[in-house]
Amino acid sequence: MNKKLILILAMLMATTFAKAQSYSALENYSFGWYIQYMENLVELQDGNILTCTRLLNVDSAKDYSEDYGYCLLKLNREDASIMDSIFLPDDYTNFFLLEPHPTTDGYLFINQAYDFQTASNFLKIRHFYDNLTFDDVVTAPLIDTVYGGTDQFLLEENNFIMISGREDGSWICQRFGFDGTLKNRTVFPESVHHCEFRTGIKVWNESPKEYVAWGYTPGSQANFYYHILDSLLNIRETVALEHTPQYPNIWFGHDDNALESIDENTYLLATPFEAGNWTSPDYKVGVQVTKRDKATHTNLKTMYFSFEASGGAVVGASPYVVDVRQTEEGYIYLAFGDLTGINRFSVALLDSDLNVLWQQYYLNLEPFDFMYRMKVLNDGGLGLVGFNPSAAKVFALFINNDYDALDEQDIIIRPYTFYPNPAQSEVHLSYSPDVQPARIELYDLQGRLLHTQTQNLESIGLEGFAIGQYLMKVVLQDGKTFTDKVMKK
Repeated sequence: MNKKLILILAMLMATTFAKAQSYSALENYSFGWYIQYMENLVELQDGNILTCTRLLNVDSAKDYSEDYGYCLLKLNREDASIMDSIFLPDDYTNFFLLEPHPTTDGYLFINQAYDFQTASNFLKIRHFYDNLTFDDVVTAPLIDTVYGGTDQFLLEENNFIMISGREDGSWICQRFGFDGTLKNRTVFPESVHHCEFRTGIKVWNESPKEYVAWGYTPGSQANFYYHILDSLLNIRETVALEHTPQYPNIWFGHDDNALESIDENTYLLATPFEAGNWTSPDYKVGVQVTKRDKATHTNLKTMYFSFEASGGAVVGASPYVVDVRQTEEGYIYLAFGDLTGINRFSVALLDSDLNVLWQQYYLNLEPFDFMYRMKVLNDGGLGLVGFNPSAAKVFALFINNDYDALDEQDIIIRPYTFYPNPAQSEVHLSYSPDVQPARIELYDLQGRLLHTQTQNLESIGLEGFAIGQYLMKVVLQDGKTFTDKVMKK
C-alpha cells in the first residue's frame, strides 16, 4: 500500500445548500438548524460518500427543540463537494444505522424513534438508493424505552443487532429482521450490567460467531466493561478493566473509547490516558492503543500518542478517540484529537505490531471542530466526518491510498506538529516517521529570511528575536515545503 496519501478536507457550513465560498481545499455550505451530531458515513457504489447529520430546530423564544430531522449529504470523493442532499423530517430519535444493504443494490437507514403522544419507542426501517429515493417506511414497535448511539447497531446479512440501555439502567440486546421482526432478545442480568453508558457492539470472532459489546461507568474511578456474546446474544463472558495499579493511566470514564478485534487471538483497545501528576515534569496526557490477548485480556503492547507542550504535556488537555480500525491488508488506522483551546486532530497508520508508519497532523482548526466518525473505505483509504456545534458546520475528511503526499498549498494538514505557539525561547517539532526534514527557515512577515537551520531540526530557537509573529518554513528532503505562523512572546 502506498503510504503517501493525499487528504482532502471539506468543511460544510451549517437553511439552504447554497455554496457560500471556496477557499483552497475548503468548501462552505449552510443549513440553518442546530447540528446535534454527525453520524456514520457510507461508501456508495459509484465511489462517492454519503454521510448524515442529525438536526434540531431550536425555538429561541421557548429555549427548546421542537422539530427534529436528518440531513443526508452525498459528497464527491475527489473534492468533497456536495453532489446531492435530502432532509428527512422525523420524530425525536436517539440513534440510527446507515449502511449498504447486504443483499440488494441499495442502502439501509434505520433509526429508533419516540412518539410523545403515546410515550412509546419504535423502529423506522428505510431502504434507499444512490439517487436518495426511498422505499416505504417499515415500522416495528420496541418493548423498552431505549437509549444509545450509532455504534450500538451492527449489520448482518439478513438482520441487524441493536444494543441499548433501558430506563432502569440495564442493558438489552436485540436482533431484528429487515421487516422489523424481533428474532432474539437478551436483557442483561443485574449482576453484569455494570456500565451506565454503552459504547458499541462489534463482531468478536467469526467462527464460532461471537460479538463484543462494551461500555463504561463514569467518574474519576470509572471502569471499562465488555461482554462477549454468543450467536444467540447470550452472555458468554464479562470482562472488567478497573482502575488498579495494572491500569493506572486509562480514562475509562469516557465515551470516546474504541475497540477492534484483530484476529482470533488479539484485539485493540484505544482510550485517552493520563500519567503522572500534572505539576511534575514527566506528566503526560494523550491517547494510547493497547494490543491485548483475547483469552487472558493481558496487555501485549502499548503505543502512546502524547500531546506535547513546552517542556512537557499540555495541562488540561481533553483527548478523545474517534476510532481504531483494521484494513484488509492488516494495517491499523487510528484517529484522535484534543478538544482544548489548542484544538488539534491527528490520523496515524500503524502496522500489526503497533509501529507507526506515518502520522498526519491537522492544525489551524477552529475551536470545537470535532471529528466524530471513521470508516475504512474499499480501497484501503479512510473516511471521517465531524461537526462543530458552535459554528453550525460539518466537515468530511477523505484519505486515499493511491496519491502522492500533499503540497505546500494545503493550509491544514502537516506531516509534523510543532509546539508551543506562542513560544518564549524555542519551538519544538515532531515529525511523522515517513518524512525527513532538510531545513527550517524563519522569515519576518515581509518575507525576509532571518535564519536558516540545517541541523538539530527537532527545535528552532527564537532567542534574540523581537516579540511578534514570524513565518516558519519547514523544507523536507523530498523538496516539499510547509509554512506556518509562529509567535514569539
